[in-house]
Amino acid sequence: MAPEAPAQPLRILVVEDDPSLGRLVQRVLNRYTPNVSVERTGRAAIAAVQHEPFNAVAADISLPDMSGLDVIAATRAAAPASGIVAITGYVDVDVAVRSMKAGADDFLGKPFEPDVLWHMLNKAFDSRKRRVEAEQAQVYRELAYTDALTGCPNRRFIDEFIVEAVADSRGDGRPLAVGYVDIDNFKLLNDFVGHDEGDRVLRKVAGVLRSLVHAPANFARFGGDEFVVVFPGVTAPEARAIMDRVRHAAAAIEVVNGARMALPTRISVGIAAFRGSESPRDLIAEAEDQMYLDKSVTPLLIGTAVEQDTPETIKVSNLKALRNLVKAIDRRDSYTRFHSDHATQLALAVARELGIGGEQLSAITIGGPIHDLGKIVVPDEVLRKPGPLTPEERRTMEEHPVMGAAITAAVTDFDTVVDLVRHHHERFDGDGYPGGLKGAGISFPTRIFTLADAYSAMTTDRPYRKGLTVEQALNEIREGRGRQFDPDIALEFSKLIEGRFGKAAA
Repeated sequence: MAPEAPAQPLRILVVEDDPSLGRLVQRVLNRYTPNVSVERTGRAAIAAVQHEPFNAVAADISLPDMSGLDVIAATRAAAPASGIVAITGYVDVDVAVRSMKAGADDFLGKPFEPDVLWHMLNKAFDSRKRRVEAEQAQVYRELAYTDALTGCPNRRFIDEFIVEAVADSRGDGRPLAVGYVDIDNFKLLNDFVGHDEGDRVLRKVAGVLRSLVHAPANFARFGGDEFVVVFPGVTAPEARAIMDRVRHAAAAIEVVNGARMALPTRISVGIAAFRGSESPRDLIAEAEDQMYLDKSVTPLLIGTAVEQDTPETIKVSNLKALRNLVKAIDRRDSYTRFHSDHATQLALAVARELGIGGEQLSAITIGGPIHDLGKIVVPDEVLRKPGPLTPEERRTMEEHPVMGAAITAAVTDFDTVVDLVRHHHERFDGDGYPGGLKGAGISFPTRIFTLADAYSAMTTDRPYRKGLTVEQALNEIREGRGRQFDPDIALEFSKLIEGRFGKAAA
């Protein structure tokens, strides 16, 4: 009795150079499906499978123009889901092995009954279909547990992995540690160098973890710039030793900005140990808390040593780190260092003359030397251009106060310093940048420094122009009273320059 035809008739290709056998096989198979094609050469068969899909292919190994094994290999490459039966007149183990290696699911020796071939084609198709579905399911599973950007496991994976790790540790008493990794100032990094470079850093950090975290431990990207590492059978000190190696390796990842300056990548790390009662969520939260503690007691951006973990020490250390960045700018533009120090000293002299002190005086003392910090993002060809800037270049240059303030705010909570760095290009009449602040909307120390900054810039020689004389610069300041400069400060500044500095300031 003939087997029942499937609901959807199979599309079958028979590759047989014997015309009589080919017609016979086609006639018998047509009893089960109307979709049976016969090709007599290997090249014609390969062209057929590349042109249209077949559910199953029966290929004679001996063909007039090429080996049937090559046809099978080409068919498997073109139609991974097709069932393939190799037909041969010489059945032995070697033929079977070579057929399977080429991509066949089964083989049949001549002479054979066409009905038997039909059953074998169905079986090959069903087997291949199940295999492809299983492979696809595995691919989908891997995609579901893989972070698309870094290629490492994702949060869903680590959430399930840590549940099993906690259950195992609770059951057998073995140690368990969890690490939490965060890339410092990642949002700033994206703003600083662009998202493409930020993505590259993420992939590099994932690569470091992949190279240093070994089974049975596992890690995953847990958030935007965060990774979680689970260490089954590992104590907290052992986990910390591993993560210290990760920290050291990550520091070698250089972040390159538009100015072609390389900066190190810094990560903060927290470690939590399973003590027998914590839930997976509790362990991750504890490791995260430890990571924030690590972040708070180490300087950001630059790995400067901190002798004491007091807030004031941390502030000073972080500001030293900013000065290191300013020195990097100085190496690109020798004008910057002299100008920053010159403007700061002038502003401090005026501030003392006006009787201000305390936090306002500290704003100038600290903010003055780093006020041009944001120039680290300005490309060399713009920073060093010996002439007028194009509108696009000017927009790039005018971004530096915002970037400088962002970097400063990331490492210190001296708001008055951040304000001075951000607004030292504002004008009294509101026509400055980046905020268009006006009058008293600009802080008092910033108004003082803005004037000193302008005077220093006017009287300093640059490669493309000679600086103004003291008299010429003071005339510019007098003309700018009420427009570019605070009129009262401009008046006091002019008196101070004329009285205390004279020719020495020229």
